[in-house]
Amino acid sequence: MDLKIDLSNPEEVAAKMPQLLALYEEKLHEQKALNQQVELLRRLVGHASGISRRAIQTSEQTSGKQPEPPRRRRAAPAQDRAVRALEQAASALGGTAVGPTSLYKFMKEQGMETPKDAAVLGTNLWDAWKAGRIMRAPNGVYTPLDGSGKTEWDRPLTDYYYAAEQGFPIPGN
Repeated sequence: MDLKIDLSNPEEVAAKMPQLLALYEEKLHEQKALNQQVELLRRLVGHASGISRRAIQTSEQTSGKQPEPPRRRRAAPAQDRAVRALEQAASALGGTAVGPTSLYKFMKEQGMETPKDAAVLGTNLWDAWKAGRIMRAPNGVYTPLDGSGKTEWDRPLTDYYYAAEQGFPIPGN
């Protein structure tokens, strides 16, 4: 379609409006398909970066440098446990964000299997976030994925579990 339109000519704009709307809808569908492909690739690359690093380093050995040892990754079961606990906590607490310390306390209260301490849980949550399995806010609290395809919040979120511990009023109470 020829997109050369004289915007100062209302009749020309009106005449081409059906074509513009059809093109707009077509491009929206293409964008949605591309976004889904990009999200899949992002997740694959995120997972593959921890797994195939050794293969990448082996191919780079032609420079004569000594390869670095592969970075230690948390075991997938630890991530799975952290993600499940986060989903349960968010559900039980009304969909709110939770920090590692609050999530650790929640897991203890619920009788769930916990890592050694809240710092290890924080590392498991960080790894799950880097793998694209959960979302993270700038203030270090986490939420389950919301279906938007994003893994980061653009603003700090309140950890209502912590707020309630401190005696602050929380929504729904």
